[in-house]
Amino acid sequence: MYFVVNDIDLSSFVSGLKVGFETLVSENSGRNANGDTVIDVINQKKKVYITFRHTTSEEMRTILNAIGSYVVTAKFLNPTTNALESIRAYTGTPEPEYYSISDRTIFKPMALNFIEL
Repeated sequence: MYFVVNDIDLSSFVSGLKVGFETLVSENSGRNANGDTVIDVINQKKKVYITFRHTTSEEMRTILNAIGSYVVTAKFLNPTTNALESIRAYTGTPEPEYYSISDRTIFKPMALNFIEL
């Protein structure tokens, strides 16, 4: 799996990658007086759903530093074109969860979304 954020390759930490194609419609879309559906498509944006595998504290630090600016450049394989694509995106809220705290800290898998601006 290929996934890079702000030129930092996070591919080896990724256990799942899904791409959503969000269609944005205007507030005037909906049913008219005749009961017909009227849709005014404004734009289409991508949303990249990432699941990071179990990570060590060092690996988690790498991930959090890569996304620290909130608005990032994310590069992934687009399933529509089968080509690498870069998007400017903002991230969801990272929520690292400890799995084990001992001589070697391990984090549970973490899901994070990257939403195209």
